[in-house]
Amino acid sequence: MNRRHLIAATGATALLSILAGCKTEPKGEKFIGHWFSDNGRYPPTLVHIERNGDTFLFTETAWNNLGKIGYRSYTVPATLDSTDNILVVGDTTRIAYKEADDEIVSNSLRARRITESEYLKKVSSQQQKP
Repeated sequence: MNRRHLIAATGATALLSILAGCKTEPKGEKFIGHWFSDNGRYPPTLVHIERNGDTFLFTETAWNNLGKIGYRSYTVPATLDSTDNILVVGDTTRIAYKEADDEIVSNSLRARRITESEYLKKVSSQQQKP
């Protein structure tokens, strides 16, 4: 009987050691990256989300029709909602992560993930447009 307890305890200890060694993804990592939105109705919008300590910085490069017309970039702080699947941007806009399609969505945005090089290429080409 003691041998069975020893084997069970050793197995449990090994399992706990393995689980303790596993690195879990920090909250909100799924939002971090570069995003592209082109619904065909307006000029494309680019989004870059990066970590800023425990919060995030949300940078949107979009077409501006007011004042000086053209592409403009705006950066605002963002935080995670308590559900960990909603990013609250500027205390007003709520963006959800759609895991099945690797997209971020809100009432006014639906964007797919792109690489950093694609993002930089699109940002530079948009800022050169009149």
